Amino acid sequence: MAEEELANAAAPDTSGRPLTIGAMLADARAASGRELSDLARETRVPLRHLMAIEADDHDALPALPYALGFVKTYARTVGLNPESVAAQFRAETRLTPHVPSPPSLEPMDEARLPSRGMALAGVAVLVAVIGGLGLYGAGVFDPAPQPAAVAVASPPVAAPAGTAPAAAPAGAPAAGGQPGPIVSPGPLPAAAATAVPATGPVVLFAREDVWVKIYDRSTGRKAFQGLMVTGSNYPVPTDRGTLTLRAGRAGVIDVKVGGVALPPLGGPVDTIDGVVLTPGALAARFNLPITGATAGAAAVQPAASPAGASPRQR
Repeated sequence: MAEEELANAAAPDTSGRPLTIGAMLADARAASGRELSDLARETRVPLRHLMAIEADDHDALPALPYALGFVKTYARTVGLNPESVAAQFRAETRLTPHVPSPPSLEPMDEARLPSRGMALAGVAVLVAVIGGLGLYGAGVFDPAPQPAAVAVASPPVAAPAGTAPAAAPAGAPAAGGQPGPIVSPGPLPAAAATAVPATGPVVLFAREDVWVKIYDRSTGRKAFQGLMVTGSNYPVPTDRGTLTLRAGRAGVIDVKVGGVALPPLGGPVDTIDGVVLTPGALAARFNLPITGATAGAAAVQPAASPAGASPRQR
């Protein structure tokens, strides 16, 4: 039935010329009693494109695939055969499908190629960047270490009974010329007045995750650098020279010398550096007496990294 309607619609008009697709669709729309605005609302085709189709203004239509889709939708809505209408539209329109041009296979102009000198310069820059990254990862660009002074313990000064020794001022150098921490350790607890064993092992304990760096300031060599996880400990080795501590959160690190707990090295968010990890230097830092005996000290096995931790060390 639809093909018969299309044949009747394509019949010549009174002038003897066959109807164009635009006129054919306009007659079918008028026969259905619809306005172009109604058709635009039903088909969701923009009104300007429907007007261009009826006016046979193909130059105002989009590319051929979209125009064919609009024509088919229009024909289907007014009861015509969309394929037959689309075939006649192809025969009438000047729109052509887009044909991609083949890629050019011509050789590149030598004048557009980089010169040999530029290519070598680019390679040199790339090698320099890779080498610089490697040196940075190896710690070559770390700040130059300062010579470490030998800490000499001064004779302890007896303090009145029931009082704690006075703490060193903030930023003041410790005994022996060794630089002190960034912050003052604050008042000493009553239990901290215990004498420090002169030969006891120095052990760091992490109450929370904390980044630490333990290194020899005279050579710049690192004994450990990385994250100490909560609950881990690090026995400071005695065969790596005089080691120094740098930490980002001093207040979460506990220090014991031969099992004797020392006062905090700083506040929970204080950064410290230059803390010498030897019994003598730590005792002088807190003005604590030193004893030569290690009786009763907790035995701690030396380890190369914090116990129970998987530190990220470089």
